[in-house]
Amino acid sequence: MNHLLRTTAIVAVMGCFSIAAQAQQSDGEAAGADTGTMNETSYCDKPWAKVDGNADGFVSKAEASASVENQFGQIDIDGNGELTKTEWVDCLSKMRDQTAAEADRNEDNFAEADTNKDQQIGRDEFRKGSQKAFEDATAANAEDDKLIVLRRYVFLTPQEGQDQSTVKNMSADEAAGRSALTFAALNQNGDDVIDAQEWSERSPKFARDEEWANAQFDSIDSDSTNTVSREEFSDAREQMRDEMTTGSTNADDAAGDQTAEANKSAAAEADGSDKGIPVYIYRFSTM
Repeated sequence: MNHLLRTTAIVAVMGCFSIAAQAQQSDGEAAGADTGTMNETSYCDKPWAKVDGNADGFVSKAEASASVENQFGQIDIDGNGELTKTEWVDCLSKMRDQTAAEADRNEDNFAEADTNKDQQIGRDEFRKGSQKAFEDATAANAEDDKLIVLRRYVFLTPQEGQDQSTVKNMSADEAAGRSALTFAALNQNGDDVIDAQEWSERSPKFARDEEWANAQFDSIDSDSTNTVSREEFSDAREQMRDEMTTGSTNADDAAGDQTAEANKSAAAEADGSDKGIPVYIYRFSTM
């Protein structure tokens, strides 16, 4: 996927990447559920932090704005209303070289995930597969093997992977965020599709480095001042929302073709809802 496009996603929703042990949803998050506000958590340490405040399966504009505002504040360590490259890189670099818990992915179940049988799994294909896996695993009287399938999609820390409790207790919002993170970790060459070899990596390592983080910052810093203002941060979010609702993309390479197709498919699904953007589409369009 074009790295400049990915920047929009990171700024708008995650703010930064890292892997840490999953925390329980706080009372503060529950209190903000009806208004779409979020408890301020360290988004550098919890990339799947709650976005869907009222847990209705959609991310409204108010919920997205509240999440982005919290994220900006978390990255802005000195609180001066601007992000420096050091603050940005420090946040994103916490993710570097983190390894996911082992999951049951192999060539046999690659064929199951490759629903259109083109020998690769695109972003949109992975999103739909992960959502179905979550719905199957959380259905009434679901069998344990459904949790095994879900584990192929959701990113867990090695500690979380020691039992099934995290998978059993996660919300759709969290499962979507963790699944989008898995796609990014498996997609090692950045072409926005996963081949059989990438899929079969049982413990993928998130390989984005400091050079990548610097490039992300530079692409957001539209006025080239070596700082990112709240306005620039907000503009990136608005671009991301436009891409999700219109199916557009600025990507101009081979990966961009894949991204454009995924955006068009997601936009078609999101179109017409007055509740906002479906949470799985939002998560996968912002990672």
